[in-house]
Amino acid sequence: MTKRVRNLLHAVTRWAENNPDLLGVALVGSYARGKAKIDSDVDLVFLALNPEDLITKPEWIKEFGDVESLRFEDWGILTSLRVFYQGGFEVEYGITTSEWAREPLAEGTRQVIANGMKILLDRYGLLDGAIKAVTSYGSN
Repeated sequence: MTKRVRNLLHAVTRWAENNPDLLGVALVGSYARGKAKIDSDVDLVFLALNPEDLITKPEWIKEFGDVESLRFEDWGILTSLRVFYQGGFEVEYGITTSEWAREPLAEGTRQVIANGMKILLDRYGLLDGAIKAVTSYGSN
């Protein structure tokens, strides 16, 4: 993991801890699996009480760097803010509600978690519960 990614994760965690609207934050994808390459993006999932606030007022992404461009992607229960920061650094912020981590888990959620997830913030154990659900499902 590069210093830039470590710094981002530290900053996001600190920011999330000070934002009571955020119930959980998780690193997913190649960085969570320890398989990231030099050009891999950083994938994060935010569980929010009011996800629309983060989606419709995305000024908060500037907390983590100088933004070159932003693209929105609709994945059903989750909306992705794909942010390109200066220097080609790409971060995908997946914004959703706590329903994303509640059982029964959607198949897409199950796949994301099974492919690797590291919890950065979990105020009420929702993300931990989702990991346990995927682990127990996989052992059946």
